[in-house]
Amino acid sequence: MVDLSQFEDGMIFSPLQKELIDVLEENGPMTRSQLVNRTGEPRTTIYDNLMRLSKYNLVKKFPRPRNTRGRPPVFFKLIDEE
Repeated sequence: MVDLSQFEDGMIFSPLQKELIDVLEENGPMTRSQLVNRTGEPRTTIYDNLMRLSKYNLVKKFPRPRNTRGRPPVFFKLIDEE
């Protein structure tokens, strides 16, 4: 479980950011489209909030290589999971 108490008292996470943390805690690494389907929020909104969480070293994005051509899918995970 991610401990949000380590942040300053003035740091307030939005309900969506808290939901993203909870979803990633429950499900492990997920793609942005999986998070969009799970939360029902627009793709850009999800991405913006994931980038804010990564700024505070809570979330990390990484590609998962595959054996086919094309761009590999990008996953997001909680840094706490490492």
